[in-house]
This record gives sequence, C-alpha cells and structure tokens, in this order.
Amino acid sequence: MDQNITLNIAGNQFQLKASTPDMERLMRIAAEDINKMLDRYTERYPDKKLEEKLLFVTLTQAVSRLTAQSKLNAAMAEAESLANKLADYLKDIDSNR
Repeated sequence: MDQNITLNIAGNQFQLKASTPDMERLMRIAAEDINKMLDRYTERYPDKKLEEKLLFVTLTQAVSRLTAQSKLNAAMAEAESLANKLADYLKDIDSNR
C-alpha cells in the first residue's frame, strides 16, 4: 500500500507516494543526497542560478549511475566467465574419474 510522504528538495516541498517502506527510505536518502550536493555547488558557484546548479547535480548523478552500471556489467561478465571456468573444471574432474 502506498504511503504519502513529503520531501524537501532544493527548498521545495514535494508530496509523493512511496510503494514500500524501503522505497520511502531510498527516496529520503536520495533527497538528502541531492540537497547536500546542491549545497556544495552553491558554495563553489554562488553566482549560478538554482536551475544551473540543479543541472550540475543531475549530471553528477547520471554519471555516477552510468559508472555504477558499467562496473556492474563488468562484474557480471566476470562472474559468468568464472562460472563457465568452474563448470569446465568440474566437467574435467568428472571425466577423469
């Protein structure tokens, strides 16, 4: 059952629905991360408009997601390779009995 929550992002209140308690937790963490990142960009670029700083936040988050996805894909490929090597090794053991 969806739960109504309120998140503060960049000084704006948003009424949202979280489908699970875990989703609520993740949404709150994400909002906190966005606000912290926005604060850092505000310190570094005080003359930039809020929209520009939010674009920086978006770009940073997108690059992080793509980097994580790339690392996950590499790890999955390595796991598949190791599983194949293990299967071949076990096959060799069985055939040498």
